[in-house]
Amino acid sequence: MKVVGLTGGIASGKSTVVSTIVSLDIPVIDCDKLARIVVEPTHPAYKKLVAHFGVEILQNQEMGQPLDRYKFGTIIFPNPAQRKVANSIIHPAVRDEILKRLFKLWIKGTSLVVIDVPLLLEGELWRIVSEVIVVYCPPETQLARIKARDGLSEEDALARINAQRPLIEKVDYADHVIQNISDLDSLKQSTIEVMNKIKPNPIWTILGYFPPFTFLMASWVIAKRHLKGDPRKTKSKV
Repeated sequence: MKVVGLTGGIASGKSTVVSTIVSLDIPVIDCDKLARIVVEPTHPAYKKLVAHFGVEILQNQEMGQPLDRYKFGTIIFPNPAQRKVANSIIHPAVRDEILKRLFKLWIKGTSLVVIDVPLLLEGELWRIVSEVIVVYCPPETQLARIKARDGLSEEDALARINAQRPLIEKVDYADHVIQNISDLDSLKQSTIEVMNKIKPNPIWTILGYFPPFTFLMASWVIAKRHLKGDPRKTKSKV
């Protein structure tokens, strides 16, 4: 089974890309949804968050109540140390949920799966996927779309953009770039073309069900990423 990572940025057009991929009957694991699942009261990560941050991050400040996302955000976003703690709890929990879903898809005989990860690069998950797809649009287009879509001032729109890694930096990690610089039809067509390029050979899919070959394939992907290194760090040495 070939596992591909997909990322982009706010207002880059990634949602359209995802819906196009789904229309091709290619399963997509949505990590935003998983991040919401792991902070539900029934999940172990919920208890770890409450143990560190206290019941103040919960609605009505009562154990068993859902996470108060606004309150939680006011605690972790201005404070890098607290954000690091939150990520150290949430990210491993999300990775576990990803692995569970990948295993189920592998059992079903799925040949290709896409993991939609906004923090694919920041969370270092790019190191364990076969290929990375980045949805890109120019910064000025990104800004105009956010202002029009969300009715924000330019200052507020820029603040949201600047809270993420610049799209142009994400392109350095990409094996495939889907350019969103025209209309929706062009974006959908570009997505289809990229997915056709990365579609795995059926023979490799069959071989992937033999444990020794599966291990070799996974090891090769990880080794290839390790040898390639972090593009941004490599670039800074030049």
